[in-house]
Amino acid sequence: MPLLSRHRRYMGALIAGILGFLFLSNLIPDPLGRWEWRTTIIPEWSFTRKAHTVFRNLGEYVHDNFGFRASLPLLRRALREDLAAPDSRYSYVGRDGQYFWAKEKTPEQSSGALVRADSVQRFVAMIGEMERILGPMGTKIVVAIPPNTQSVEKEALPPWSDDLAYAHTELDLALRGLKREGVSAIDLRPVLRALPAPRFRLTDTHWNRRSSIVAFNAVMVAGGHPGWQVDPAAALGPAGEAPAGDLLKTMRMPPDIKDIEFPLRLDSRARGPRPDPALVHHNAHFAFKSVAYDYAPTGPRVLIMGDSFTFGLWPRLFVNSDVSVVGWMHASLKVLGSCDFNFDDVKRFKPDLLIYARTERFFPCFGDDWPAGLPEPAGFARVAGEAAGH
Repeated sequence: MPLLSRHRRYMGALIAGILGFLFLSNLIPDPLGRWEWRTTIIPEWSFTRKAHTVFRNLGEYVHDNFGFRASLPLLRRALREDLAAPDSRYSYVGRDGQYFWAKEKTPEQSSGALVRADSVQRFVAMIGEMERILGPMGTKIVVAIPPNTQSVEKEALPPWSDDLAYAHTELDLALRGLKREGVSAIDLRPVLRALPAPRFRLTDTHWNRRSSIVAFNAVMVAGGHPGWQVDPAAALGPAGEAPAGDLLKTMRMPPDIKDIEFPLRLDSRARGPRPDPALVHHNAHFAFKSVAYDYAPTGPRVLIMGDSFTFGLWPRLFVNSDVSVVGWMHASLKVLGSCDFNFDDVKRFKPDLLIYARTERFFPCFGDDWPAGLPEPAGFARVAGEAAGH
């Protein structure tokens, strides 16, 4: 008598076949794979840095391009659409093909449907405390929050958003609070809306280079240095086709969807980036290490506290200034964190101009996030159970 009945033998063979197929699928190239590294490898990098980047990204590269991990989400979405079944998405499409990020409560925040007043007040208190400490040291603080796409590309939002009309948003609340604290702050939303579309990448969460430079110029004016502005027409070429942005990569959309970007033609005289002994604490993501760019032996010192909206480009835009060094540090120790940077680094760097430019969806101080080394105002309540994206 056999140890297993016939139907169980068939079931075992079927299960073994499925497991074998799943194993082999990890060796089969995905027809919708992008065959791109998530972190761009710059030709000018040293061999050691290139090898380190490849090693750190190898798992993600295999994950993106094998095992049908790009194709299966598309198949799932197609089946759901045919069955008229609901689905949760990371992004949504507006008019004229503009994509918008849907997570981390971004649509609700930009429309004013969500106002986390306590977290915004923690942010205002944090900047105010920084002003009280750095002001007597001769540091000028300028707050310039890069807005969400939804906060700028109003005419590109989908029709269902037309009925959303609220009195104020979190950013409105923050700007009023910063004014009461005596901190220089600029609202970049009307600055960017004055530009012709597109102001943001069509398939990416980030603004395009033209908007980035125009926002930089507005910050220079707010900081009392109008002569430090950069002419976008001279720094950029005509808009042209660009690879698909991070929204489509997140959505696993077909790779033939294109974006628009302005090529950079800036001849920056900055030397760097290099590590700086004052900027000790780094963001947890290896791509967002604190760095400095050298311009001249003497002159004002600038520190930019931002994220991916300012990383790379803004420190190189001081071509018309008399600065000596421009530092850049992430405004959080976690990529998706808020207000948990190390204030001791800021004091060690001793900037003459401090630009705080954390993006809109992450600028409030969520939960108990507070900078290390920055005294917390006595009696200031922490916000229990509230977190970014959350």
